[in-house]
Amino acid sequence: MIVFSKIKIWLSNKSYLILFLLISVWFMGFASYTSPLFYFDYSPDNNCFFTVGKALMHGILPYKDVFEQKGPYVYLMHGIAYLLSSRSLLGMFPFEVLSLFLSMYIVYKIARMYTFQLAACAIAILIPFFQLFHPYYNYGDTVESLLFPAILGLIYTLLKGDRNHFVISRWLWSLQGFLVGLTFFMKYTLLGGWIIFYLAMFAYYLKHKSWKEVSKMIRWSLLGFLVAIVPWLIFFLATHSLSAFFHVYFYENMHIYMLSDNSVFAKFIESLTIYSSFLRQDPLIFVCGFIGYIYLLFSKSAFKTTWGKMLFVMMMVVNAAFIVYGYHPNQVYQYYELAFFPYLVIPSIFAFVNAIKKFDVKINDQNESIVLLSCALLSFFLVLGVNDNILSSKIFPNNGSVTLNQTNKPQQPAQVEFGNIMRAQSNGRPTMLNYGSIDMGFYTTSGALPNTYYFQNYNIEYDKAPQILNGQLNVIKNHKVQWIVLNTPAGKQINKWSGYSGAKGKITSGNLNPGTKKMSKTLFKHYRIVTNHTQNFESANVTYWLLKRKD
Repeated sequence: MIVFSKIKIWLSNKSYLILFLLISVWFMGFASYTSPLFYFDYSPDNNCFFTVGKALMHGILPYKDVFEQKGPYVYLMHGIAYLLSSRSLLGMFPFEVLSLFLSMYIVYKIARMYTFQLAACAIAILIPFFQLFHPYYNYGDTVESLLFPAILGLIYTLLKGDRNHFVISRWLWSLQGFLVGLTFFMKYTLLGGWIIFYLAMFAYYLKHKSWKEVSKMIRWSLLGFLVAIVPWLIFFLATHSLSAFFHVYFYENMHIYMLSDNSVFAKFIESLTIYSSFLRQDPLIFVCGFIGYIYLLFSKSAFKTTWGKMLFVMMMVVNAAFIVYGYHPNQVYQYYELAFFPYLVIPSIFAFVNAIKKFDVKINDQNESIVLLSCALLSFFLVLGVNDNILSSKIFPNNGSVTLNQTNKPQQPAQVEFGNIMRAQSNGRPTMLNYGSIDMGFYTTSGALPNTYYFQNYNIEYDKAPQILNGQLNVIKNHKVQWIVLNTPAGKQINKWSGYSGAKGKITSGNLNPGTKKMSKTLFKHYRIVTNHTQNFESANVTYWLLKRKD
């Protein structure tokens, strides 16, 4: 009876966690394309991650057997998602829910340091719109979204240290070390905040001759870091793919994907220009960001020390610089900028905390339910105000993302339609090639595994990596796969689409390939058109074509 009584007390004290979980499921259901409410997750990147994750589950090695440049943890998560749902990205929905849940929990932990429990719960409930802000949160399931709580966790550690003379527990150092390793093997351009935090804390401890704290930071952070990366290093060594991993993940990322050829200093200035533009381009972001940062600097209710304020600003700036380092202004993929948002959350937390104190807001057992429910409804209203993804869901049948046909008959998007055809007309598992564009989701719906190194195209100019399209064309010349899927702008035939002249052989808006006219003669020599389907993707009307090998 004593055990059950303790469990009951614990559940009562932690009931806010259940509330956070329910809200996370509810909000992600409306915002993420991985949700059961959506027909399909159309994101090229997400389907690419899923294809490589699925391949990994079948013994096909990333970097060595298929070319892709994200970190191995991304593919592991999508491989697990494949085991949960083999022909859709529904298996990523629990990861999305977990990410938002953890973000709310960390916001609660931050607020709880400065106000009472129910007020901290209310503040946490009001925060999700930052993580779901469209178009930075577009389809969902980006590395930036999944690591949103990790960046918040770093800021929480800073705030915790600021309140305790920067004495940080072994547990927090171990956690931060693990998060560094996790981020390092997911997308290392998100490490800027951690880099400046560790360098600054090391200098701080040396200045104050806190040798015990230096030792604790190094030992426990290293332990957490090794826990995150050593299993992968063992895996790559065991599969003889370590050199391929280093070449693709580090060398190719740094030399092929960089858009700017300027000096290091110039690239840093470009990054700050991009960040400054980001803070000015939306009124809400301007208020929460630029004005909010000024508020934090001059407020005594947030950071207790000048060093804490300075370190927060340095972390914010370096975080922003790393995220878009090597990119020109107006050439940044907006989902990269979602990683700016965890720092926008902090001024809002303290604005709420101070408002609660100033107006002496009372939340007690009598009004708890109505206050928290009101906060949830207000938060949901804010989410819908910054994210309209639900308009492309099953709640709105036959919307433009599914078909451009004017019909009342229920339709399916091209991905589902083509996937059904390929599975029905193939002996065993289909073989296919996604020609000329980033993975469009047809590997996902057909169940096909990539059987060529360049199973898709990339956001790379042809001159920088001609082997990609040349390798794909070689697959077509030798008719190595049963199915070919490609796209053109709506109204264009395969043998008439030359691509956009200014794109230099690059994928363009709408995930359109660089052109099919030159390769059409070779293509039609070995393949015939089975069907096509037109739908809207990223403000472009796109026709998808399904071709089958001639027997």
